[in-house]
Amino acid sequence: MGKKSECLGLLNFGNTNKHEYTQLVGGGEGPTQDTNMATDEHDVEQKKQKEDEDESPGAPVPYPKQIFFIISMETCERFSYYGMNTILTIYLISLFKRTYSDEKANDVSTIFYHVYKFGCYASGLIGAALADSYVGKYRTIFYIGIMYAIGQAILSLGAVGRGEGGIANFPNQPVSFIGIFLIALGTGGIKPCVVSFGADQFKVPEQAKQMATYFAMFYAAINFGSMISTIATPYLRRVECMGEDSCFSLAFGLPAVLMFIAIFFFWFGRNSYKRQTPDKNIVTIFFKASWHALKRRKFKTKSQHWLDVAVDRFDQETLDDIKAVYRVGVLFLLYPMYWALYDQQGSRWTIQAMKMNGFTWGWQILPDQMQVANPILILLLIPLFDQVIYPLLGKVGLLKTPLQRVVTGCFLCGLSFVISGVLELELRKGYPDLPKADQAKIFVHNGLDCPITFNADTVTSLGLAPDFSLPTDATLERIVDYGSYKLAGTGCAGQTFTKDMTLSVESRTFLVTSKSEGAPQVLQSENEDQIEKDDGDPMPYVRVIASLDRSCSTPISAMLIRSKKTSEMYDLGSSSVGSTWDSEAVKMEHTKEHVLNVRCGSSWEFNHTMVYKVGASYNIFLTGQDSVSVYEVTSPNSVHIFWLLPQYFVVTVGEILFSITSMEFAYSQAPKSMKSVIQALYLMTTAVGNLITMVIVEIFSAIGLEQYLEFFTFAGLMTVVSFILMWLAYRYEYVYYTETSGASVDNPGYEEEDTQKSD
Repeated sequence: MGKKSECLGLLNFGNTNKHEYTQLVGGGEGPTQDTNMATDEHDVEQKKQKEDEDESPGAPVPYPKQIFFIISMETCERFSYYGMNTILTIYLISLFKRTYSDEKANDVSTIFYHVYKFGCYASGLIGAALADSYVGKYRTIFYIGIMYAIGQAILSLGAVGRGEGGIANFPNQPVSFIGIFLIALGTGGIKPCVVSFGADQFKVPEQAKQMATYFAMFYAAINFGSMISTIATPYLRRVECMGEDSCFSLAFGLPAVLMFIAIFFFWFGRNSYKRQTPDKNIVTIFFKASWHALKRRKFKTKSQHWLDVAVDRFDQETLDDIKAVYRVGVLFLLYPMYWALYDQQGSRWTIQAMKMNGFTWGWQILPDQMQVANPILILLLIPLFDQVIYPLLGKVGLLKTPLQRVVTGCFLCGLSFVISGVLELELRKGYPDLPKADQAKIFVHNGLDCPITFNADTVTSLGLAPDFSLPTDATLERIVDYGSYKLAGTGCAGQTFTKDMTLSVESRTFLVTSKSEGAPQVLQSENEDQIEKDDGDPMPYVRVIASLDRSCSTPISAMLIRSKKTSEMYDLGSSSVGSTWDSEAVKMEHTKEHVLNVRCGSSWEFNHTMVYKVGASYNIFLTGQDSVSVYEVTSPNSVHIFWLLPQYFVVTVGEILFSITSMEFAYSQAPKSMKSVIQALYLMTTAVGNLITMVIVEIFSAIGLEQYLEFFTFAGLMTVVSFILMWLAYRYEYVYYTETSGASVDNPGYEEEDTQKSD
């Protein structure tokens, strides 16, 4: 759900009284009598109530300073949540790669991510029910918040490395999953409570304008915390620690610290808060009345509403209010598909960003940092829509009613996935061909001064054309099944070569070369090639395969040196005396120009300068006296990461139209007693949307269909749902519930649309 959605319970409160406001933001039907106030510090609360009673009607009410404890808590909590959420998909991929192939790890990570998101929003029902009960908002926030912080700490522990300095054979997966489970319960549990608890600190209507500043600060706190963490935590995960390239433990540790700080801020203001305990739990009443009516449906008459049969246990006014919720709920049934697409910004779109080039003006934008585009665009576009776009379109009769905006937002969400599908078609051109299980990828490099041809058996076993020849300094790439093969052919002056190959690993390189014009020979590398892209940190890999035709009495040095900073270098040389060796693949810290310096002490040396690109893996072949040939094992990420911005822009515009308007519409169409129920049901649409994503991703993974087809499928489903929602919106009759009386009346603001229907 969008960040601003967390503040949507703040709409239209300026004209409500304190009792009605509490209901509107999900706090239930809060009484105003002193006997129903519940705090641990009874004397403090009595004093605060007496001060409120003694204030003259016209006297200005001071701004509640305890609000700043709540704002500080929200800033830290949102930093904690979005910081963890930003890197979660990449962390899950790193975990599941230990068990699955890259493609399967991506699918499993996506499914698990949306299970987690489902928990985040489904648990909102628990928080709303507790806040509406005798527990109250303060205790709900405080105790669930502690569980939330513990979950963040457990996740940080679960991400500890297994290398040097880490813990060997540490059970990362189960420990991490426990932490993620607690985080999902924690963030969902406090989600419906924090903003409304802050609003309870104001005296309405006397402080209506001051309350508006609170809403603005609260919204700013959400976006400030999320933007900073989305930028910071990806850089922390790139730190090398505990023998591993990525330090997820550190990256998750910072959000954990911030969550404990958030709880401290909230606890520190405990003596200054106004706390209300509702006299009834309206969320529970809603579900009890609905269930009771279903059980008594056999008593329903033909002209009777199905809920009316519950009048034996519930008063008619309550049942009428519940009917209004179901009127809006019919539209909510179609909302999950929107969230099924929207929440993939943190999963599929992040995986897409991992396959792109993030270097921009000398600065690397990491894949998980692209999620910051959404809050930035929201902050830029909301004032533009409110002040410019809506007024202009309203003059020509467009986007004037809530459901017009909601339906348009759904269509735009579907369009964003069409854009992501087209982008995926372009990205797949650079994806490496990887061997399946029980297959190997082999590379045969021609280091001779003439083309080589292969004999009939080799041509057949490698699937080559009968007249195939491998040019000088060229590399042949093939995927074959595990087993034994014979690499045989003819080189310069008709000289032949043969090599028995036994393949039982993922990759192997063979170098055909000769020394001092002798017979050609085939050298098999000892180390494997880097045939997979490291999408989480797409810095280039490089390794050397050498068979030089010159001698050296000491181990030959081969250092790859960064041109811009000569102190940054990588050792690719031999560890023993001899001119033939191959190094392990080494991950570089930077791209751009580097110099390969090959030397034998002070006897001889030669250099090779080239530009290394993000996402690529290079095999550098050294042959002859000083011949250098470079082969790209994996191609560079050629599509810039900013090509994600069009789909982010479209989905953000759709979010502004859909998300804000949906809750404003729902609150205006529901009685004041049902505001908390509406909020709970709206959160559940997001939870169900993540279930839809899980099911579709699992189906596509099982069938083995490509990613671009999945994107287009989501776009198609969203379009179909949008047309159905458009039809329901056309038939929908608006009803406006006044805050003062709770009675339903026609809303003059919607009369124009109703008139258009009748015409």
